[in-house]
Amino acid sequence: KGLFPTLTVAENMRMATWMLRGDRERAQVRTDEMLAMFPVLAERWDQAAGDLSGGEQQQLSIAMAFVTEPQLVLIDELSLGLAPTVVGMLVDKVAELHAQGTTIVVVEQSVNVALLMCERAVFLEKGQVRFRGPTAGLLDRPDILRAVFIGTDDDAGADGRGPDLAEPDRDATETASRPDRGLALECRGITKHFGGITAVDDVDLTVPPGSIIGLIGHNGAGKTTLFDLLTGFLDLDGGVVRLGGTDITDLAPHRRAVLELGRSFQEALLYPSLPVVDCVKVALERHLANRDPVAAALHLPASTDSERDAAVRADELVELLGLTPFRDRPTGELSTGTRRIVELACLLAQDPAVVLLDEPTAGVAQAETEALAPMLRRVQAETGCSMVVIEHDMGLLRELCDEFVALEQGRVIARGTPAEVLADPAVVASYLGTDEAVVNRSGRGGETPLVD
Repeated sequence: KGLFPTLTVAENMRMATWMLRGDRERAQVRTDEMLAMFPVLAERWDQAAGDLSGGEQQQLSIAMAFVTEPQLVLIDELSLGLAPTVVGMLVDKVAELHAQGTTIVVVEQSVNVALLMCERAVFLEKGQVRFRGPTAGLLDRPDILRAVFIGTDDDAGADGRGPDLAEPDRDATETASRPDRGLALECRGITKHFGGITAVDDVDLTVPPGSIIGLIGHNGAGKTTLFDLLTGFLDLDGGVVRLGGTDITDLAPHRRAVLELGRSFQEALLYPSLPVVDCVKVALERHLANRDPVAAALHLPASTDSERDAAVRADELVELLGLTPFRDRPTGELSTGTRRIVELACLLAQDPAVVLLDEPTAGVAQAETEALAPMLRRVQAETGCSMVVIEHDMGLLRELCDEFVALEQGRVIARGTPAEVLADPAVVASYLGTDEAVVNRSGRGGETPLVD
């Protein structure tokens, strides 16, 4: 939200240096320093900010905040939507700013990332301070770092910090024994160009029934664009998409949804004026036993009984995801993380056979993230759906997925088991980096403070 989407990157940076307008040379020096810090912005210099990927927009927003050398910096969700290598670089830059005397306040859902920067913490829950003190030992406070929305105490590991993030011993037999809906999602030779930029370059992907695949890659690697192509929100420049053997390449998004292909978005797309429970009811609409408008207008039993069943199911989903306190609040009034949970409830209401999740933990507290993997596995076991998950938290993906597919500049650079892909030198160099606490944003993290 910290940029002007219809202006180019260059124009946004010029707007950001307004306070330095009396010293053009200094403004140019600071702009060059920001471009050195975020080289992707130089590559996108003449593109509209609204056309950047979510992670690239986050980098532009941060660059615009840093460029004027403020005395006090308030950073809202430093790691939101950013690749591990970028987060690691930002942590170092924040430490540099602090060393220069800048006061810094960071809002951060990942306690692991916060521990890399901060010595003191204020922990808020529902508008009240629940903890104030040093960050050291914060991970050993399950009474504070608990899941408010997702999961139960049964989901936590023995140490109270959530599931064990060691890679599970998941073999082909286990995957093959899962329930499934019999629908495979396949794409062959998928290609998409935006002007002179190739966003997706000849990508092949197969999602077998009942499988869970993690899609990883740097910001701007083409992950969300691939989802847009699979779900019909963008037209292909080449290739074919099949669902259950049926060619869906030319179908509109709602037609693909009817064929049981569902997705979430980088930013939760909900009806801002509708209460939470009504948003879930809208998602249930295609499963109503009776959708006859005449029966609804006349309040016939066939319609009222169907609507009553939908209301019961909506309440079940609201309760399952811990949204009861927000049941009657408009979604536009909710926080980013809470809207993500509401979107997940809406997605579950649709009961798709293939689910595409785009950064489901963006803006979600670490405890919720740690509870999300067990919950998604339960969803898969109960519904038989298959999943493709875009996520920057490797701890979550390792716990959840059978296979990883890594993208770089629109092309697949690695695929295989999580262990194989995460050990691939190209993936480590371009995407992961070497900071374990940044790579695993949930679960056990580093505790070396850099910033007060």
